[in-house]
Formats: sequence, C-alpha cells, structure tokens
Amino acid sequence: MVPADVHATAYANARAAGVSMGKYLAELIRRDQLDESGRPVWAREAFGEPGQGELPMTG
Repeated sequence: MVPADVHATAYANARAAGVSMGKYLAELIRRDQLDESGRPVWAREAFGEPGQGELPMTG
C-alpha cells in the first residue's frame, strides 16, 4: 500500500507534468537507474541488502 502522503505527492507531480498518474509512474520506472545486478541503485539505502525481506506484520 502506498502511504496517502506519497500518493498525494505523486498525483500532484503528475498533474504538474500534465500527464496521468499511470504515465507519470511509467516514466519514473523507465528512467530508473539499475546497478549491475538489475536492482535500482537507490534500493540498498531504502530497503537494505537483497534477501533481507520484510518483517511480518503483527497486530
């Protein structure tokens, strides 16, 4: 699930660019820079090392 504030920012950015949310996201993905293993270069900082996975949700 995308947090509401992140969704609102993406929507505002798409609107400012004069395109749909789908076109905006497609262009972001198209421009994503990948490392030698095909992983986005920013992923390690955001998510840690590959294979760590996510902790299970509780509650």
